[in-house]
Amino acid sequence: MKKTTAIILMLVLALSASAAQITNPVKVSDAGKEVTLSNGMVEFTFEKKGATLTAIKQAGQDLLGGYGRGYLMGPGFSMSPSTYKLVRQTPGLAEISFTHEAANGYFFELHYVLLSGESGIYCYLEQYHHAGSPDGGFGQIRWGLRADSTLYDYHLVRDNIQGPMPTFADFKKKIQDWTYQLPDSSYYTKYDYADYIEGRHVHGYAGQKSGKGLFVIQASHEYLNGGPTKQFNTVHTTPFMIMMFQCDHFLLDKKQGDGPISGEWQKLGGPFFLYVNSGKNIADIWSDAKRKADEEVAKWPYKWMEHPDYPLQRGTVTGQLQVTGASAANAHIILAAPGVDWQAQSHGYIFAVRADKEGNFAIPNIRPGKYSLYAFTDNVTEEFCKNDIDVKANQTVALNKVVWTPKQNGTKLWQIGVADRTTRGFKLSDHKRYYGVFNDVPADLTYTVGKSKDSEDWYYAQTKPGSWKVKFNLDKASSGEGVLTLGIAGSAKNPTLEIEVNGTKVGSYNFGNDHTVYRSSILGGYYQQQEVRFPASLLKAGENIISFRLPNVKNGGGIMYDVVKLEVSGKN
Repeated sequence: MKKTTAIILMLVLALSASAAQITNPVKVSDAGKEVTLSNGMVEFTFEKKGATLTAIKQAGQDLLGGYGRGYLMGPGFSMSPSTYKLVRQTPGLAEISFTHEAANGYFFELHYVLLSGESGIYCYLEQYHHAGSPDGGFGQIRWGLRADSTLYDYHLVRDNIQGPMPTFADFKKKIQDWTYQLPDSSYYTKYDYADYIEGRHVHGYAGQKSGKGLFVIQASHEYLNGGPTKQFNTVHTTPFMIMMFQCDHFLLDKKQGDGPISGEWQKLGGPFFLYVNSGKNIADIWSDAKRKADEEVAKWPYKWMEHPDYPLQRGTVTGQLQVTGASAANAHIILAAPGVDWQAQSHGYIFAVRADKEGNFAIPNIRPGKYSLYAFTDNVTEEFCKNDIDVKANQTVALNKVVWTPKQNGTKLWQIGVADRTTRGFKLSDHKRYYGVFNDVPADLTYTVGKSKDSEDWYYAQTKPGSWKVKFNLDKASSGEGVLTLGIAGSAKNPTLEIEVNGTKVGSYNFGNDHTVYRSSILGGYYQQQEVRFPASLLKAGENIISFRLPNVKNGGGIMYDVVKLEVSGKN
């Protein structure tokens, strides 16, 4: 009995000593229908039944204004009704969860974790599909936060993607989904603030007068769909902030994902960090948010996580990409599932880095599992793939030299653009995202090889009914096969592209709809490649013309070009 009492006393003293080291221990206040987490810096209140964040308080002020909300939504479901649970609580940490069973056979388990000393709260989502449940599609899932419009009025996504939020009263005319004409005839759309995920770990909004900021910080992108070239929605006026666990925007209608979910499956999204800060001005608030994002990236994977689907023991893949006839400098290196275009993948996890100037790469913090390694590099229209990459915990897969010899279709006669899966280098490709840029593109143009310039004479997108012609001279007629390679950076509203070689139609293609052009994308969307093969005898000595014709294209639709390359096999 005395021994048991002594042990209990030691535990009490140990817990007391631990709590004493924490100036402001985390508190959980359960009021029945609501639960509040606080740590002396910030306070978060949740309505249990709907798993809804109803208040964020800093220094006693509610940043949501009494009407703002934070919530999870997906295709055909909300989190109501949810089952609430206090997962764990110590002086330094409190974790709660809300579980919802959706009608489509999925279970959604939303967790919030508050740490002592942090001005914000972590959130992660576990998604389950059990064997025996109906097969289901894996659709768009987002966490959104609407805050007090009197406190927040400025978008912040990148250093070069920022701007004030108009109010609903400023909207003169609705053009399309979340796109409005303003009184000065300019446009506002949430898609101007959509952005690529690569190189970005923070987005949010701030107040020009209040000096307050709210930001989503994503320390890792491993759980996001679509890989490094994927665009995600971020923020829009009201103010509203979005953290997309699964984003269907800017995917191709023909390749929305990697198929339905069947059998046992689970995926953990996050944790992301909802950061609450303040500053003297917008620049100060933004600088602090970026500093905090760097801090969170350095902490990944989070050591405080306790979940069987969040391994702390991870692996690394290293190697050196060598590309025959091209440079591997700054190449994209991607680890994803085998057999499915990584741009369309969503079921599993994706890891991506850039190679250095010698092609060396190291991918850290990889979840154990089997992957394929994909790569693409500038001025190569193909993609490299190496299968059977088996990553184990606390081990490094050293691939050493990875040699890639891209195929050639013959002698290259000419090329327009530098293949990099974007429209960079073409006219208007450096334009800021803005609805209506597609109206500044001519319906017809002529590009003369050897005289015309990509940056002046070939536009980022072909958006109007008409023909774009490429003129070039050959010393003599050709034989064998001609191969016209089209790198398509994006395609909107299902346009049909007809291709003629000296008046002979050699192909007609519909590249589908990835919503790029009319949703303000300038650099591209879902990348596609098409090889157009034709008898080289269609090419003649002297002047030749290859035409790219859009017979009919809807307003806001079109083809976004990455590269156009002509090769000929045989004598020419």
